[in-house]
Amino acid sequence: MLLGFSTVSLYKTHPTISRETFEIFRALGCNVIQLMCLTEEDILKLITEITVDDLVGFEYIVLHAPPNNITANTLELLQRAQDIFHFQAVVIHPGEIENWEIFSRFNLPISIENMDWKQERGKYVDSMQAIFEKIDAKMVLDVNHCYTNDPSMLLAKEMSSEFGARISQIHLSGFETGHEMLFKTKQTEIMDAIENKNLPIILESFCETVEDVKAEFEYVKDYLFGK
Repeated sequence: MLLGFSTVSLYKTHPTISRETFEIFRALGCNVIQLMCLTEEDILKLITEITVDDLVGFEYIVLHAPPNNITANTLELLQRAQDIFHFQAVVIHPGEIENWEIFSRFNLPISIENMDWKQERGKYVDSMQAIFEKIDAKMVLDVNHCYTNDPSMLLAKEMSSEFGARISQIHLSGFETGHEMLFKTKQTEIMDAIENKNLPIILESFCETVEDVKAEFEYVKDYLFGK
């Protein structure tokens, strides 16, 4: 079982890049963590204030790039962080990227995330195929995003079938208006869309408290992997 949280899950109460946030997830029993850098300043904080030792205990560590406006400077900062921490994946949102050639200048384990209903690009299979024609990268399958585009979850199955071994990890959360907690929404159909439970699963549910984090982790762990 590879299951854990994105640091964005606690952004309302804790900094996304902080030792305290890491420790909350580690104490809970998470062996996966995604470091969400909302801005370039977050990447700089990661580089200058966090060490490899701060992430001991996590088996799968992901860096999520700022979701908007990826520039050459952003990629240079991501490369600096990668050289220090050797992340298994660097997650990119494709929505605003026009020049995919720029990625060839860097040695980053890029994983492209499928997008939700609010975006124009990267929502459906054909759009993701077009992206992978421009960049040789892995894929993040976000089943919440699939649900926002197709509540039947057939889209998630199509994504799994089409991209198969390209998928490096799963993003998971409930959906009412954004990234709600599954232990409250009880949307088991979203969890049922995960076909390969051997992949790292990252919870992106927005939690109000540390107690909510614990409840979400236990609920998803029990549903997906049994008690």
